[in-house]
Order: sequence, then C-alpha cells, then structure tokens
Amino acid sequence: MVAEQFPLLVVGSIGLLALLSSFWQLRVSAKLGRELRVLRQQLLDLETKKRQEPSFSKSLDQVEMEQKAFEIPRSSSEKYRYVASLADQGVDAKGIAVALQMAPIEVEQLLKLARLKQQVPS
Repeated sequence: MVAEQFPLLVVGSIGLLALLSSFWQLRVSAKLGRELRVLRQQLLDLETKKRQEPSFSKSLDQVEMEQKAFEIPRSSSEKYRYVASLADQGVDAKGIAVALQMAPIEVEQLLKLARLKQQVPS
C-alpha cells in the first residue's frame, strides 16, 4: 500500500515545491519592482536637478558680465570719489582697498584727503 502511494507522494511533493518556488519568485519580483521604481524616481530627480543647475560656461559668462558691470575706477578723481563714498558708508580702509582693488596705503592717503576736504570750509 505504501508502494502504491509513493508516486503520488513524490508528485505531491514536487507540486508543493513548485508552488513554494512560485511564491518566492513573486515575492522577489515584487521587491525588485519596488526597487526599480525607486531608482527610476531617483534618476528622474537627478535629471531634473541637473537641468536646474547652470552649466559651468553659463556661470562663467554670468561672472564676466558682472565683472564688466563693476569697473574699477581708473583716474585719481574717480578713485577719490569712490573712496570717499565708501568711507561715508562706514567701510574701513581695508574693505575699501579690497573692494576697489587698490593698495591699502593709497586708500589711506585718499581717506586723509577726504577728511582734510571736510575740515576746509567751502
């Protein structure tokens, strides 16, 4: 009697194994599907961010335009006016020297001239 049920038992075991294997494959497939969706979303986010960030050449062009807009004073009278204006705004000699790309000693001399001018009645 056991010998008669043995083939049935083997077929049943193989069927059960196939069923468990299918469930395992479904579980792995669902997990991989979720991971794929997450990766696609991350890629989409990166592409969107990349489009929003300016390129290096665009940034360089923008910096060049900004530098052209802010010209360093060349003549003595221009330097004097700029130095006096910045000093009136409360900027110290070092700050003025950096902003106008001038030697600190030159800025200090122009500041002394500006103070002398204020002391002299018009």
